[in-house]
Amino acid sequence: MSDREFSGFQVDTIAGAVRQPPLDELRSVARSRRRRSGALGATALALLATLIVVPLVAQPKPSGSAEPPLPSPGPSLPGKPGDFTLTGPESGVDVRVDGCVLRFARTTDGGRTWSDWDDSRYQATRCEPGPAASGANLEYSVLGDRTYLVYDGGLRRLSTDYGRTWQDAHEAITAVRAFPPTARPVFCQFAGRVVDQPLAVDPSTGGVYRLSGPPPSPLPFFSLYPAPDGSIWTTYGVNQAEVGARSTDRGVTWTTWTPREGKSLQALAAVDRREGYQIVAGPDGAVTLERTGDGGRSWSTTLTGLPEVAHWDLTVGSDGSLLAITQTGPDDARAQEVLVSRDDGRSFTVARGDGMPVASVCVVPGYAWLFGGGGPEPEAEADHLVLTQDGRIWKQFLLAAP
Repeated sequence: MSDREFSGFQVDTIAGAVRQPPLDELRSVARSRRRRSGALGATALALLATLIVVPLVAQPKPSGSAEPPLPSPGPSLPGKPGDFTLTGPESGVDVRVDGCVLRFARTTDGGRTWSDWDDSRYQATRCEPGPAASGANLEYSVLGDRTYLVYDGGLRRLSTDYGRTWQDAHEAITAVRAFPPTARPVFCQFAGRVVDQPLAVDPSTGGVYRLSGPPPSPLPFFSLYPAPDGSIWTTYGVNQAEVGARSTDRGVTWTTWTPREGKSLQALAAVDRREGYQIVAGPDGAVTLERTGDGGRSWSTTLTGLPEVAHWDLTVGSDGSLLAITQTGPDDARAQEVLVSRDDGRSFTVARGDGMPVASVCVVPGYAWLFGGGGPEPEAEADHLVLTQDGRIWKQFLLAAP
């Protein structure tokens, strides 16, 4: 695939706009939770970590229990901002961390109305009050519109009814040889203590499945990208991905690969069971984009000279374009931007660059977004996001009021 190697890309244009953050600090805390505060300098960049997001699909009405009501925007609530999880084109789940209590709010109409913060909550049993203790002992992941997973000081608890009731996750998650056809593999990046293996969720029931077979690598599970055709692309490693794997039979068998020359995987996205892209970084800091056309068996360099930044959020847009989110500018005036490639990754241009520099993953398969609003204060929180499927058309999505 030598025809994928091109010259003439304006590397200096992109590299000059992106300053290198402290990657060693980022990797050393890769298992902590990502936050949505607007105050993000070099120190705050080290907060980047676990994110779990479901693939975007039409959400069927749940069976077995009635949906919680969705009133007007909920009341003001103290607590720290958590993660926003996009679960569909118009649906999402927001989280607040209030000491040893997690509160979940959800929307189904693009953020125009949200459920009350007190409708869905988790009271930690192994968490001591205080930001340091709660941050160390209490983590969470939104697996689906109604399915939430919590790590509580070594104990995992699962809710499949919008956070109203909780059960032991080990007993509640069903082990299967292959993910059922109706179950949707959960997209995630920087997996850690909450999710330590590939999971899939049945959107109609909220039920969760795990694979019973041996994993494709003995290294810890790191990330998962579900392609639109049902193939599953995963990575494994410690604080950074070192092994990639792909399955076309719902997790029964795998094709594996390792980056060349000791490089580490920074991001992975797939078009289908054959075509995928990965961003890799070498020990010398060099960052390249690579492409496969045979399901990961071989990779060719598509673009060299990419800037070394804190993270690359990479996804494939609805029109087949590559969408990437990174940050640009000096540490005291950083901004998020969406980069888009419409030539199979041979070049990138800036599609939009006015996002708040929040420490949060901003992509799911087929979608990318930037956080906005929040006011001029350094500690201001984002109050909306601008969502795109192709880097051309943007839609505003309101976030839950704090």
